[in-house]
Amino acid sequence: MQPQIYVGRTPDTARERIVLRERALALVRAMRQSPTEGQCAVVFNITAGADPPLTRIDLLVLRATAVIVGALRTYTGPIDAPPGGIWRDRATGQPILEEDGAHPLHRLRQQRDAVQMSLNAAAVRLGIASAEPHPFRQVTGVIVSVPALPADSRISLDVDDHRDHLKVCGFDELPGVAAMSHSGVTLSGEAIHTIATHLFGGRLWYDDNRFLFELAPPRFQLFIQAPESAPLSVPLYEGETIVGRRKSPRGNERRIPILNDELVSSDHLSIVSDDEPGGVVIRDTSKNGTWVTPPDGPTEHLRNTERIIFAGTRLRLGMTDMILERV
Repeated sequence: MQPQIYVGRTPDTARERIVLRERALALVRAMRQSPTEGQCAVVFNITAGADPPLTRIDLLVLRATAVIVGALRTYTGPIDAPPGGIWRDRATGQPILEEDGAHPLHRLRQQRDAVQMSLNAAAVRLGIASAEPHPFRQVTGVIVSVPALPADSRISLDVDDHRDHLKVCGFDELPGVAAMSHSGVTLSGEAIHTIATHLFGGRLWYDDNRFLFELAPPRFQLFIQAPESAPLSVPLYEGETIVGRRKSPRGNERRIPILNDELVSSDHLSIVSDDEPGGVVIRDTSKNGTWVTPPDGPTEHLRNTERIIFAGTRLRLGMTDMILERV
């Protein structure tokens, strides 16, 4: 199953945008491993509800017969979650609560109910014919641990939580949850797209194995002069870019291939553009190293070392010269 991914609100910081891209790709990998068929849409960072203040939703998964609301959470270690009790970090004993002090499942229930209310209110507009006033009978709420919870976590939900279709899982388990869920209606592909875009304001972001647009414009570019090649300028988008002799990217990695230079390693250098003021982070991963010349300093030979560099810095990989420039 190959999902289409939509994004609503764009995160405010580069670090958050990078994390969102990583999570989108992790979800794509999980969905690809699912044996189930049919269209699937995933929407990140939306709001739901009838009146302000609107409820923020991390994740919405839409399939023909299933609707899942996901709350993305990161736990640093094993947690103990007894039925109906306080969740705690096992190492510290500290309670695990939401920012407003609510129990995680209580907050998840609010998010799920806000989406369910919005869907039922829009049922006629979505072309859903039903004798029931609320055709979306079951919207599943899931706390999604990113990364997956340690295997020795002890999580037990009480009977009411199970009856209310609340769950805890990781990205890799979401396809299974979707396969076992049934919202009470059957959605067409057109209805799924309408829910993702018109009802919740998402833009189609990932489709046909590629991202359709970047979440933010690049701050920097590389001016590259490789042997027997015309000079070119390549933008550095947020996140990691791999520079090296290998032409084909692995998965959805960003890479800049260097041609006609046998002294350049297959994966010679990684460049990370994030919130670092004024510069980017580079890390040499090559056999021969990278020569770095800042605008106002001496040349340094890097080997398996990380540095922050700024606009005007010259990099030499084998016989290839590159200059970091502001866009």
